[in-house]
Amino acid sequence: MRATLLLTAGCLSSGVSASLLPPLYQRLPTGSIKPTGWALDQARIQADGLAGHLRDFDSYVNGSIWVEGGSIEYSDMHEAAPYWFNGQVALAFQLQDQRLIGQVRSFLDWTLDNQGSDGWIGPEAYVANATIPRLVWPRYLVLLGLIQYAEADPSQTIRIVDAMHRFVALANDIWKTGQQGEPSMGFQFDYQYVRWEEFIYALEWLYDNAPQGKEALLLETMQLVRNQGFSWKNHWYTDADFPKVSVTSFTQQTHGVNNAEALKSEALAWRFTGDATDKQNTFDRLNLIYGFHGRASGTFASDEHLAGLDPSRGTELCTVVEQIFSLATIYQTFGNNSVADRVEKLAYNALPAGIMHDWWSHQYDQEVNQIWAQSMDPSPWGNNGPDSNVFGFEPNYPCCTVNHPQAYPKFWAHSFFANHTGNTLIHALLGPATFSGTVGASNAVSVVVDSLYPFGSTLKYTVTATQPFTFAVRIPNWAQNYLSTISVNNKKATSLSPGLDSLQAVKVITTKTTTILIALHAPIEVEDRFNGAVAITRGALNYAVEISYNTTTTPGIRSVQALNDVKRLFPDAPAQYLTATDSHTQDHKLLPTSEWRVAIDPSTITAQDNSSNLSKLPYYVWAPGSSPVTMTALACQISWDLSKGTASAPPVSPNKCAGPIFTAKLVPFASAKLRLGEIPTMQTA
Repeated sequence: MRATLLLTAGCLSSGVSASLLPPLYQRLPTGSIKPTGWALDQARIQADGLAGHLRDFDSYVNGSIWVEGGSIEYSDMHEAAPYWFNGQVALAFQLQDQRLIGQVRSFLDWTLDNQGSDGWIGPEAYVANATIPRLVWPRYLVLLGLIQYAEADPSQTIRIVDAMHRFVALANDIWKTGQQGEPSMGFQFDYQYVRWEEFIYALEWLYDNAPQGKEALLLETMQLVRNQGFSWKNHWYTDADFPKVSVTSFTQQTHGVNNAEALKSEALAWRFTGDATDKQNTFDRLNLIYGFHGRASGTFASDEHLAGLDPSRGTELCTVVEQIFSLATIYQTFGNNSVADRVEKLAYNALPAGIMHDWWSHQYDQEVNQIWAQSMDPSPWGNNGPDSNVFGFEPNYPCCTVNHPQAYPKFWAHSFFANHTGNTLIHALLGPATFSGTVGASNAVSVVVDSLYPFGSTLKYTVTATQPFTFAVRIPNWAQNYLSTISVNNKKATSLSPGLDSLQAVKVITTKTTTILIALHAPIEVEDRFNGAVAITRGALNYAVEISYNTTTTPGIRSVQALNDVKRLFPDAPAQYLTATDSHTQDHKLLPTSEWRVAIDPSTITAQDNSSNLSKLPYYVWAPGSSPVTMTALACQISWDLSKGTASAPPVSPNKCAGPIFTAKLVPFASAKLRLGEIPTMQTA
């Protein structure tokens, strides 16, 4: 289906060579899927928030060496503006926001108009006999943005594809001749060494969509890049190599964002190796990382580096963001239902938990048990700074400032897929959205999803088409029970009956509009966690004991480490790029005003669900008090200590009450900026 839609650009081919195995499902063009309902509100909030204004005032985007007139970057990685471009393209076209489209178009024009005669993209002109080669890494991010732009705007497709091929020809020569750089040449080359899969993604997109007769070169480049990069398969994601507890020695392999990106490496490699062990290792690594470092909110823990199971250890926002993209890619490739369930968990729990509801400030590290958000020195993190937990502009480091915007737009862009024959459209990542495009060769299809999901349990589909086809909805594992139902064209509801692929299929005819109503039954699930604490989940939402708080607001503090690097790397940097605070943003420190040393009786949990009485959610859906679903449980105060500036690991359950029993309120994990997400249990006898 994707190839059919892109053919309108006049330069992209359909079909896939047998030399590159097709993924199970086909991703659809950027812009053909758009958020609606509360998700559309969320997209507008992001566009009106920090993400939508980085190009206006952020030193590392507005002043980047990647843009006309720019002169700085926050590190030797040269990645700030590339991260921004990768995240902003989809949002701009999903909203059809002309201001944002103008910004990404300006970046596109400057980048392509100034492409080197040798094919090089971006700054860093070639220097003969240089001791340190040019860094390819940030071009991976630019390529990801170019892919999205080529799909969203057919008027630019030929231009983009031609530029990508020129760059790939150069990259092939760089890797063939060993000019890509070695980890010993600097940390930036060490990152490049372990992040090769991002480049593979772009190479496979070219092969699938616009090979221009260069299939052999593309395949060779894929193999070169993988073979000369770090082998996550052979030297990390094995039972012998992978750490089963939080790490105290820090390497590129223990780094959280590197792991989040690498989750998809062998899924991508499988397409050109056909090696069944690449597929097996993909699922082995998911079991390892989530089994030994996972959280009920969907993420794994890494406060820069892998952090084990203690819920007071943190998770970097960039790690959450990259997991969404990696896991969506794995689902597209192999179709494992639990992987898609985890993508939803990340998007509806861990992601919004780390960002203030107005999307103007974020944390670097979030905690499951987060009793305050303030400077902590000494900190509980592996090696992050004391301000990592503050909701701010650049808490700890600017990478999450420029990288967080890609998360929701890519989640929405992966919410629908097509099967490989092009006769089935699949709603895979559930939530309110629309699809408008061509299924198969010429079937014009429109789908509107009216839903409060994950806050509500029903999804109403309105489907029109010019030819018969199959529409399918992915049914989450938690909803595959006899109480989940489907009704087609207002007929009597019957129990869902998904196939082995967890898809509920409906045959769509063309004589009238097809309406589908799916009601998912979401039981309350109580999961045993660290030291016998419990995590509470209902449907795609994780729940937490809500801790009330007051807020102290100050001007947005900038990362001292990054500023020092700017001064070192760019001694002539303009003074306006070196201010200690940002005048456009604010930092927020949160201190509790209610007791946090709490245990609950899980057997007393009850849900209060008002979603069936609502047609619309509050605009700021992640703000306190906005959720139509809450829970209560009997609770009491217990003895619980502090450690390294935050709550210690939960005391071993069950716990003796140190005060009277009361009723605690649980709310969606991301709505509680201070919370207990892994809750000790109380003695009941």
